[in-house]
Amino acid sequence: METKKLQRFFKRLNLLLILTSLTFATSWLPFIRGISDGESYQWGTTFFGKLFYGSGTGGDFYYVLLNVAIGLGLMYTFYWGRRRNMFYLLLIIWYGSMIANSFYEVFLGEGYMFHGDTLNVHLDLSFIIIPFMIVMGALVVKVIIEDRKHSFLAKATKKNKFWATLLLVPIPGQVVLFYMGEPHGITDKIGVIIALLQVALAWTAFKGYDIIEQE
Repeated sequence: METKKLQRFFKRLNLLLILTSLTFATSWLPFIRGISDGESYQWGTTFFGKLFYGSGTGGDFYYVLLNVAIGLGLMYTFYWGRRRNMFYLLLIIWYGSMIANSFYEVFLGEGYMFHGDTLNVHLDLSFIIIPFMIVMGALVVKVIIEDRKHSFLAKATKKNKFWATLLLVPIPGQVVLFYMGEPHGITDKIGVIIALLQVALAWTAFKGYDIIEQE
């Protein structure tokens, strides 16, 4: 496990895990807010031109639940899934759908827009999303090819437990902040910032800190 080739592989694997953690934000935010805020929270997204939207856990909330399940499942399989074909499948589903939808939105849709009303963030990502997606797609292919050459097992460590606890503990407080506060008010802003920190650091709980190479 000390060779430079293996070290480079795990660096790429960790980079892809971090990117997965960050892209999980578009699933985690409507999930935690839909459950906590109720009908006062409205969300919406488009996929290949089809609009998915709802208030709270109503409407097309199943779409949010599906994405949360796939995202969590994918992050788990990076280091803890022994059936690597499942890891490859989830990688292809997560990034393949993301890349294909980005191309659709930019070239056939109305552009790739991101709107966050609570923090008053409105961004047109059309000019940077395609190069970014091409790089991510290349990284996914590279990781799958290299992963097939290795067999390893990750063991749970105190770091995994520490980060998992740190990320889960704030959830009850977030629920209170979203439920009790005024829509788009200070409590909502605090809750959103905590949620963004959770997805930014989610990879730390799933990373393999103690890895044993298998024969």
